[in-house]
Amino acid sequence: MKIRSIYLLAALLLFLPACEKNAEQVVDGVNQVQKLRTGFTVSTSAATRTAVDMSAGRIYWLTDDPVMVSNGLESITMYVLEGGNQRAELYSLDRQFSGNEFFAVYPALDASYQTGVFGSVIPSVQNYADGGFDTETFPMVASCGADRVLEFRNAASLLQIVPTGEAFKEDRVLSVTVTADENLAGPISVTYTPGQEPLVELDQEGGFNSITLNAPQEGIPFGEPIYVVVAPGEYHNMKVRIVLSGGLNYVHNVEETLLVERSRYKTISFEASDNSIDLSANGTANCYIITEPGSYRFRANVRGNGVPTSCGLEPELGAISRMSIYHSDGGNFIDGDITNGGNYVYFTTVSDPLPVGTVLVSAINGAGQTIWSWHIWCNPAVKDVTLSDGRSWLNMNLGAHHESFSEEGFNGYYYQWGRKDPFLQKNTGTATDKTSLAPFVSHASAFDGTLENSIRNPHIFYGGYTPKGAAGITADWSSYDDDLKYYDWWNADISEDDQKDVPTKKTMFDPCPPGYCVPSYQDVISLVQTLPAGEWKDGGKLLEGKLFFPKTSFRAIGINQGYWDDPRCFFWSSTPAVTGDRYHRTIHRPYFTVTGRGITAIHRSYGITVRCIKNAEAPGPGPGPDPNPDPDPDPENPELGGNTEPLDPDPDPWN
Repeated sequence: MKIRSIYLLAALLLFLPACEKNAEQVVDGVNQVQKLRTGFTVSTSAATRTAVDMSAGRIYWLTDDPVMVSNGLESITMYVLEGGNQRAELYSLDRQFSGNEFFAVYPALDASYQTGVFGSVIPSVQNYADGGFDTETFPMVASCGADRVLEFRNAASLLQIVPTGEAFKEDRVLSVTVTADENLAGPISVTYTPGQEPLVELDQEGGFNSITLNAPQEGIPFGEPIYVVVAPGEYHNMKVRIVLSGGLNYVHNVEETLLVERSRYKTISFEASDNSIDLSANGTANCYIITEPGSYRFRANVRGNGVPTSCGLEPELGAISRMSIYHSDGGNFIDGDITNGGNYVYFTTVSDPLPVGTVLVSAINGAGQTIWSWHIWCNPAVKDVTLSDGRSWLNMNLGAHHESFSEEGFNGYYYQWGRKDPFLQKNTGTATDKTSLAPFVSHASAFDGTLENSIRNPHIFYGGYTPKGAAGITADWSSYDDDLKYYDWWNADISEDDQKDVPTKKTMFDPCPPGYCVPSYQDVISLVQTLPAGEWKDGGKLLEGKLFFPKTSFRAIGINQGYWDDPRCFFWSSTPAVTGDRYHRTIHRPYFTVTGRGITAIHRSYGITVRCIKNAEAPGPGPGPDPNPDPDPDPENPELGGNTEPLDPDPDPWN
């Protein structure tokens, strides 16, 4: 549609309410602003100055505008022959309606009609355009009486959103999202009743309680009024979220019940501020826990905890082009987009009830490559449990959806030792599936399990790699040339095998949240030797009546290899174990069974769960070597303390 500039009276801008800074202000208005096209026309009265005169067959509007007109029983579409500020003839009609009462919708494009009722749609995704909105999207309606003149007013309502804030005056608005308890957009019906104003109603069942306005690529200057079209009605708990070019993801809660009326606008002005909770305030990490709704941010300019670790990686992260949700699992707890600006990543959760779920958020560089990723774990039930030895543990495995063995997602995620990213219990891919971005794809490869590829492809579960000088495929996941002389992937103070007395010092690759780390040998030996044995209950081991370890078994490194019915509870320690073959890097792995408990070792390519422990100095020297009290602790590695009676038919097909 062309701009009906003759009706856009600049002088009427004087009637617009002023926006008070530093406070929310919600103001009603009738006069529409200059930037809008005649889908929202300027008027000093209740109706627009634009009119169709049925008695004379003339109209004010521009050439070729369609108008659907009805007398309640039948409808016709009329078109304007000429435009301008003079009345223009309509196209010739085969017939004229009888009677004096009419009803009309403008424009007629995409409008549907059934006896007495017109239908149209207010879109839930709207696009900002400099100069206003397309009137073909937002209809106007009119009714007339004996004068046979149709005076049009807007069927929809308008929100005029004005953000303020000195700190963001140089920013631009990239998107606006409005939500409420009631539906704001979707199919609308306009009902004609003779002698009454048209009744506009939104289809609640087919509607949407969220409207997103997409800004142009360069954004909208901060502080400039922004317009969102909504259905008329009364709205509760309305929220306005703006995403700024600087990364801020700000949510403004409209405190009052908002009544927006047909052909009127409501101005909402507020001062934006960075009211997000900094998840990295007490240290950066590869995982962050969310336990309540809100707006959050975390530092994304460093890898992991920002401390140098194995393989010579620098802690500073390179330039981030954009953020992306790499994959998700469980309930969708993120409301809108994840954004980045400055050194931070911003996101907002949905309101109560907060669903349990996880997402892997990835930083993408200009070449489209993932350069780092973070695990966001949303679970209001996560808490600390302190045992009698003074150590405090998380009450469930890392990433678990539930603590109880009987509920889905009890096991948490599986980790290859030394890697920071999680995997589901069962694999979902094939050996040739190297490029898919499907969640948690499994892939065993003898060629591409490099450190670089493990960062760029956090969804791939790498399998056996043949190190230089080794014969046959081994059970390592990394082909890093010098990797076999590194011991400190999950403990920065480890410099050789079997340093059982070294407490865990968090590393760049540690998968636990801030304040937590992968437990050391001394941490886990206390569980499996010093503390009371506990009881096997409801599919797992319960220690001191309050810390539960469900039976999780492990993931093997081969394609389609896994022991999902294994009756044991496994989790990683941060301590490498002694091994006779330097190409078979093994890690101490504690376990519980129905009848016993102990520690054995397993290749680091295996997928094992992680139970994070709170960072603390070790309480003191441990009780000594693991006595391995379980009569059948680890059949796949008898040289490490188990016997040779297998629980699994083929526990390690790579060896």
